[in-house]
Amino acid sequence: MFSLLRHLNQLSYPLEEIIIVDSGEELLDKAQYELFTNLNIQYILSQKSVCVQRNTGIRMACSPWVFLCDDDIEMPPDYLTILTNHLLSYPECGAVSGAWLQKEDNEWKGTYPVRSIKTLFGKIIFQQGIWGEICCLSNSFFARKIRNYYVRKGNHISKAGWPVNTDFRGDFFTCAVYSLGASLVKKDWLLQSPYDEILDQYGIGDNYGVILGFPSPVVHVVNKTFVHHHREPTNRLKSSLQYYRRVMALDYFRRLGKTPGHVKKGWLLWSLAGSCINFFFAGQWSGVKITIKSIRLILFNRNPNRKAAKKSIE
Repeated sequence: MFSLLRHLNQLSYPLEEIIIVDSGEELLDKAQYELFTNLNIQYILSQKSVCVQRNTGIRMACSPWVFLCDDDIEMPPDYLTILTNHLLSYPECGAVSGAWLQKEDNEWKGTYPVRSIKTLFGKIIFQQGIWGEICCLSNSFFARKIRNYYVRKGNHISKAGWPVNTDFRGDFFTCAVYSLGASLVKKDWLLQSPYDEILDQYGIGDNYGVILGFPSPVVHVVNKTFVHHHREPTNRLKSSLQYYRRVMALDYFRRLGKTPGHVKKGWLLWSLAGSCINFFFAGQWSGVKITIKSIRLILFNRNPNRKAAKKSIE
């Protein structure tokens, strides 16, 4: 958190207010944030829930635009200036972010290109997600057909509900699903489509549901600037458990009717079957087990998020 405040303090664009909604075990000391005399900081405590924390801060915001910030990011000083200039050029845009980079094998990456025709074939057959350029060298008939299919579709949501982002070209690109962890969003849009507090305290999959509820469900991503996401390891769930909760969130939003009409339960189950096969041949047994559990829960309508939603109504 202290590192984030240092980066916010260095931004060239003036910030009207900083709202910190904290639920961490190691709370920020008042003396620490009072060091940033240029920042108008409001510090409040909340229950441990990412979605509750974000909704609380959004409701408190005075500005018609809210800059959403994860606490483990860093950005260049002109980050907000570039996003604001983009909004002036595209007034129809209600949500804009810089390119989101994460560290993988000591390298900052924003995309995960598909280089194998075998992998690409599996993606289209099982309607699975893609988050990277299609870089297969094969020029076979089937390879050309599949590449042309993804070029024609552009960035979209698959029949199973997964985000398919393959086009990252130009000064900016648009997509139906992207991280909002360092984005500038209209407050009205966030109030209309708040973070779903039924999700677990980590809020895995939360941005998906928020964006799909926007009046124009698309995010502009500006390639001129970027944010580094450090993925703070403290209290981070195992990858298999993150995957499970992301699947449950997708199915939950599908049942709520938030996903596009072409997203169907059968396709989601089919995509999970493909994932199970991939985990099996990769020897990732935890992935196999969690995927089988996900299939069973979805098949018999026992999604824990849906159960929690019913319980909250009661």
